Amino acid sequence: MIKLIVAIHRRPDMSPEAFHTHWRTQHAALVKNNPATQKYVRKYVQCHTTAESYAQGEAAFDGTAELWFDSAADRDAFFSDPDYLTHIQPDESRFADMTRTVFFVTEEEAVFECAVV
Repeated sequence: MIKLIVAIHRRPDMSPEAFHTHWRTQHAALVKNNPATQKYVRKYVQCHTTAESYAQGEAAFDGTAELWFDSAADRDAFFSDPDYLTHIQPDESRFADMTRTVFFVTEEEAVFECAVV
């Protein structure tokens, strides 16, 4: 399983609130309902920077997105799929500063998981 982690900076002209609202609502719906996502993505998670982090000063990132794929081939197919290119990719620049956003590919290695009692 391949996990893509995207460390996202908001656009400089957006407040944190506007960024998080757009990403959590409009963008999430685009990703969730897109045929390319349904075909290639196994899991999509948004991690939003907290108000507490902003209160401590400029946050390193405004959030991270995590996308799981069965393989590198599926990841590549997703990002070249016309449904992604037509609907999801254009929305990314509406809330994210793509010149400062960082993408990295990982293979998750669980060290431990706590059992819920």
